[in-house]
Amino acid sequence: MELINPRSLLFVANLLGMLCALVLWVQARSFPDDIEGLRDWAKAVFLIGCASGLASMRGILPDAVTIIAASGMLLLGQFLLVIGLQRYSGKTPYWRPTLDAIGAVLIIITWLTYGTHNYQGRIFIMALAHIGFFSFGALLAWQAEPKGFGSRFLGIAFLLGVAIAVWRLVTLPVVVDDADVTLDYELVQQLYLGVFSLGILGLSIGFIMLTNERLRVELEFMATRDPMTGALNRRAFFSRAEVEWARSMRSRRALAVITSDIDFFKKVNDTHGHHVGDLVIKDFAHRAAQMLRFPDILARFGGEEFVILLPDTGMAEARQVAERIRHAIGTHRDKALPPYTVSLGVSIAQGNAGQAADVEALIAEADAALYRAKQGGRNRVES
Repeated sequence: MELINPRSLLFVANLLGMLCALVLWVQARSFPDDIEGLRDWAKAVFLIGCASGLASMRGILPDAVTIIAASGMLLLGQFLLVIGLQRYSGKTPYWRPTLDAIGAVLIIITWLTYGTHNYQGRIFIMALAHIGFFSFGALLAWQAEPKGFGSRFLGIAFLLGVAIAVWRLVTLPVVVDDADVTLDYELVQQLYLGVFSLGILGLSIGFIMLTNERLRVELEFMATRDPMTGALNRRAFFSRAEVEWARSMRSRRALAVITSDIDFFKKVNDTHGHHVGDLVIKDFAHRAAQMLRFPDILARFGGEEFVILLPDTGMAEARQVAERIRHAIGTHRDKALPPYTVSLGVSIAQGNAGQAADVEALIAEADAALYRAKQGGRNRVES
């Protein structure tokens, strides 16, 4: 069986590393700052590619470059893969213990190169380090959010790297005729280098898929949520509400809407400033959300106006929800906020003749009740 020149495999790994590093670096510059880790991965893949390039020059350049320096770049690159995943997950990376361990490994590699000329020892030490970094990387990838194809693909890519390194250890020969092997032409080493070359590409693709899935989730959130409060925006509310309306009409089950408005909000802004006004809006959204069930929908329609949709909820239950919200707002005192109250209007539909024809009409009925609450003195619920 004809074997491929190991230099060619390492050279391919070098080219793939450079290409993947470029893609990751460009992606890092175009992604939001809150998606971290891409720059670390670009540096990691670049270092791993450089390590492959240096290793391919074995027998041409000094061993200090092709073995010691290449091993250092490879270990640091693998460490940066882990650092990048930790940053991506919002975890604080700890550099010092691992960097000390990498330094110790390089000292051992130097001794095995110039002291004992132990080829098997070098392979053994590097494979152990590879297993350690990739096992931790697989764990981090499996825990990364969002959990989807990207995180699973990346985790499997790391685990395949672990499996290949274990296989390399198991098949490591006890005796090598030439202890100072220039390049190992054994089939096992060839497969190891081949998988290593493809592994750089696989890991890069996995992390790119993971970050793209995270970006998609963030863009979907931004497209459907009010940026200040996290409540649904008007467009997303009507998209969800139309589904609930159709279900309610089909099943003849009650559907309730609560409209709310913070009392004298303009006075809050004029007296305390718009920053405090924003805090009041956030506070109301937070407290109202705490009073709702999982299927209930809270949306901000603009300014201090909020709308709540309550599936499978009759008038009595909807009024109870509105009263709980009103009471929680009126009685809570936060030293950072001025005291404020809220007025609420309630309307329901059950698909009966004479009731609202659609969601907008149902909201209009609740708005009319809200207007009566304000006319009646505010800080009250009308239906």
